[in-house]
Amino acid sequence: MSIKWSRRFVRVVVALLVGVLAGCATTIVSDPDTFNVPADAAKHLRAGGNVALNNAYQAETKVKIFTYGNSSWSGDLKQYTDTAITMLGREMQKKSVAVDPKAAKTVTLRVYDVSATHGWVIETVLTLEAQYGDGTKSTIKSENSSPSDAWRAVDGSLMIAVSRLLGDDKFLAYVNN
Repeated sequence: MSIKWSRRFVRVVVALLVGVLAGCATTIVSDPDTFNVPADAAKHLRAGGNVALNNAYQAETKVKIFTYGNSSWSGDLKQYTDTAITMLGREMQKKSVAVDPKAAKTVTLRVYDVSATHGWVIETVLTLEAQYGDGTKSTIKSENSSPSDAWRAVDGSLMIAVSRLLGDDKFLAYVNN
């Protein structure tokens, strides 16, 4: 008897959530200060040198990252990339690698393929691409979930991607040499 009631309760809660979300259009904004990259993520980064961190997007680039019925969430790929740049730059500066827009070494970042799902938790998946001045590039995929908010799930995915980039062999080879 209690199992039937529990299933019915879950269905009612899900139906209410879907009803509340119906007709909603929300922009999921990221914040580079939500999470810090783990302290050991940049452990192989060598001190010294200057690197320019650039955004591949020149203007706002809005995309839908979640759609269900009349409800949708959108995000700005330029803004997500700016968040990744801020997170990466902060970690590089902690390791005494100067972030200088006039530096000869360039790393151009681009966040794309952002998607979200909504259930008991909000899950996000995204790709971070780093194009280096020597023509090589790294592609980092990450995913994260949050039981509370979509923006926390996105920020967590960005933090994970930046953490992985800091340990990426191609990134380290380019920045450390």
